[in-house]
Amino acid sequence: MPTATFANHRGVVPMLWVFAGLAVLEMLAVHLFVALKWPAIGWPLTILSGLSIVWLVGWIRSWSRLPHELLPDRLRLHMGSLRSIEVPLAQIAAIEVAPSLDRIREVKARKLVPLAHPNRLILLTASLPGRRAVNAVAILVDDPAAFDQALAGKIPAQVSALPA
Repeated sequence: MPTATFANHRGVVPMLWVFAGLAVLEMLAVHLFVALKWPAIGWPLTILSGLSIVWLVGWIRSWSRLPHELLPDRLRLHMGSLRSIEVPLAQIAAIEVAPSLDRIREVKARKLVPLAHPNRLILLTASLPGRRAVNAVAILVDDPAAFDQALAGKIPAQVSALPA
């Protein structure tokens, strides 16, 4: 079975570019102040600022390269190149549509959406292995209907909370 992919960048990347622009302006202002006040620190700060901008641009660009993936036995969820989580399909208890912020906080979900609000909350039957217990994952998908349709046949009907 081919892997189904679900883009997750359209609702996040524009805001990340705004954030990057503001970060560049802030770095330039701080650099100018430091270079005038303490010239010896100016060059190391310039190098650090440049590397930070390169990393930030690379991370933003990774969002379109790394969509969420539905594999035969699991979901691979990405937050750009910064973080990914693999969720076995058998461990999905329910998927909530348009969860409120209070609901996301209540279940202590791992949020894979910076600067935007998730449109799906994946509840798990058991914690995922790792340093931090993950019982729920909040994600954003650009085409929620396609995501719901693809998962409708993969999750047992008695535990699915997908819309009809």
